Amino acid sequence: MKKILVPIILIAVFSTVTAWAQTERPASIEALRSEHDAQWYAHQTALWEKEVQKNPNDDEAWYYWFTFTKSKFTNVPARDVDLDAMAKEMAAIANRLHKERPNSFARYIIDFNYSSMFRNWPDYLDELVIMSKTPDAAKLDDIQDNMLKAIKMRPDFEPMYPGYVAYLVKTGRTDLMTDILKRWYNTGSYSYTMLSYAYNCMAGMEENGILFVSGEEETFACLLVQYGKGLFQDRLIINLNLLQEPDYLEYICNLLGVEATQPPADKTNIDYMNPWRENLIFSIAHTSKRPVYFTSYYIPEIFKNFLYSEGLVTKYSTKRYDNLAVKRRNYESVYLTDYMYETFVPDTFLDERIYTLNLNFIPCFKSLLDFYKAQGMKAEYDRLRNLMVRIVENCCRMKDVDPEDHEYIMKLMERYLNEIDR
Repeated sequence: MKKILVPIILIAVFSTVTAWAQTERPASIEALRSEHDAQWYAHQTALWEKEVQKNPNDDEAWYYWFTFTKSKFTNVPARDVDLDAMAKEMAAIANRLHKERPNSFARYIIDFNYSSMFRNWPDYLDELVIMSKTPDAAKLDDIQDNMLKAIKMRPDFEPMYPGYVAYLVKTGRTDLMTDILKRWYNTGSYSYTMLSYAYNCMAGMEENGILFVSGEEETFACLLVQYGKGLFQDRLIINLNLLQEPDYLEYICNLLGVEATQPPADKTNIDYMNPWRENLIFSIAHTSKRPVYFTSYYIPEIFKNFLYSEGLVTKYSTKRYDNLAVKRRNYESVYLTDYMYETFVPDTFLDERIYTLNLNFIPCFKSLLDFYKAQGMKAEYDRLRNLMVRIVENCCRMKDVDPEDHEYIMKLMERYLNEIDR
């Protein structure tokens, strides 16, 4: 009996393993936050395609199939991305949805994502059946506006929250945006580092101030603090890159009572775009009569002699004032700083942006450190210097960062450590 028992157990074990292998579940969208090789992305794409074959009515399976198909092509060095092949595969998924499930949630969000990605490449847009039949700007706008239908169908679909908010910001739909941002904030999935940084930027501003930002993540973080957390809703966040979008430009200009001047036809030419953007900012600043601020990432040439650093933001002012006093107030009484010393909450953004974001604190507050030293304020000097050193040292905690980024961050650390004691 003993001789028979062992083979029976082995058969049971191998049967279980085989059954598991046959029902392997594909990875969720969270897996994209970590680095993987090309073979892994290709395998996940194939697994999600099988999920669609098993259940063609599964909207999420269609979305993940499309998303992992994109990742299969984009998780390589930029010079190696095969745009032709990527557009062809992604469009094939979108076109199949258009034929089989034209009024589905999956079709609306995939059309939106594809048309957003290839908006500036007409040849790739024509890969979509609906665009090739009627290849004009109005049809593209219709595809984009299907996002409203998607939001109403699935306001709880977390992977699309960035896409939802980007669309609602661009079109000025603050009514729907507030609900989505509350839902997004309550998931707890957004980077606490970026939320804390956004909080500090807005906390030091005057009431009703306007903050110009340039990045997508900056915009999301500020809006999540405002409408997810419910803070600083009197401040207005303006995304500089979105100002070239007709709907967003019209929304901002109507809101502030500013005459809208259309951007140059060639939006890729910075020699035309930068003067247009800066003249628009100038009109906003002087027409709205509201305090105007910029993040440390963007210094408009037209204002360079009228900008005063108040910490993580710079303020536009035609009159001189004691901005060092404001900077000191922000550091000593307004800004959150504990999270830069230590935290017990894992950050959800696992790339070099998080490790380097707080480094902005060092050049922004170097003048305050020098002030403490000149005034013989040893306790204040030691506290600020220790914080700066800790910020730099925290860069060493990075994980899942590729060697090139690691080398870049190490050089940044050396530079900023030298800056502290310069």
